[in-house]
Amino acid sequence: MKLSFKAFLFTLLPVFVFQVARSQGLADTTQLVKTIPVLNGKVSFKFPAQAVLSPRVADIMAADPNANRETRIIFDVDTMKLVFFAQEIFSLSGDNLFETITKSDPADAAFTRKLLLRQDSVVSIITTPSEFDSLASAILVNSLLVKTPDNTVFKLDAFINGSAYGLRDQYIRLTENIFNTLLKGDRRVDLSPHEEVYKLPGRSESLQIKLPKNYAVTVDEKYDFVVYKLNRYTDVMDTTYTSLTLYVGSFPTYFHKEYGLAETDAKKVKGKMFQMDVDWLYFEDISAPFFLKEQFVPLDELEKGLVMHVAMIANQRKLVDELTGIVNSIRVVK
Repeated sequence: MKLSFKAFLFTLLPVFVFQVARSQGLADTTQLVKTIPVLNGKVSFKFPAQAVLSPRVADIMAADPNANRETRIIFDVDTMKLVFFAQEIFSLSGDNLFETITKSDPADAAFTRKLLLRQDSVVSIITTPSEFDSLASAILVNSLLVKTPDNTVFKLDAFINGSAYGLRDQYIRLTENIFNTLLKGDRRVDLSPHEEVYKLPGRSESLQIKLPKNYAVTVDEKYDFVVYKLNRYTDVMDTTYTSLTLYVGSFPTYFHKEYGLAETDAKKVKGKMFQMDVDWLYFEDISAPFFLKEQFVPLDELEKGLVMHVAMIANQRKLVDELTGIVNSIRVVK
């Protein structure tokens, strides 16, 4: 049966009115009923029922995203997309986090900050941009900094896509509503000096690592390799940086190539690991500043062709020495 234009218009009208009403009251009408943990249980928030936990898809040759380091949550309304991305920033703070970070905020900053929560050893601070890049594929509308009971700090950013940009004010309010549902979690990061032992996948041997104060390990594993990342937590305003990566597998790749460096740019530094002599490749750029020390250490006694790639990166020379001390303490144990 052929509809007249008037009948066709009235057929569409209820859908149109529903969509407009939903869009206009998105922040006020969206119920937050679904509790989703963030960073493997550090905290949790309440989200709309349709929100889903959606880890990033890793390359087939790469390890999957680590739940201790990042969390991604997606909430779609038709073509409009809201994405939350939480990431561990390996920072420390006390309950004075708000006062600490706002000391250096410029008077003409293109954002506003406010304290959302400070109780029961948890602090949360929301930062809202006052300027937006409407052409970006992911448009930042709000960001939350959270200090948890173990004094570690993480960041939770909220992005919308271009289809949602016309309702950015609604999404700013909605994300703040979600941030206000923060619930303290049970996971704590042990930052005391201690020793950890990790069983090497598919083997009877384990890796024994002595961790100084404020260091923690995350483990990434795929089909035929495992990566241990030693992360150093520093004060939230500290600008020093370290990275210690231990790859165990058969197909390592030197990091210096990713920085456009050649092996001939390196100094050779003598050292030892697992009672073996090691000629470390040492790169430094004092102007950057950037320091990289790495080498492939054969583990043929465990399996022919097995290698440990050790890579230490820092922005201070003394921090490379600190990382070297940790590396020297690593043992393979039965």
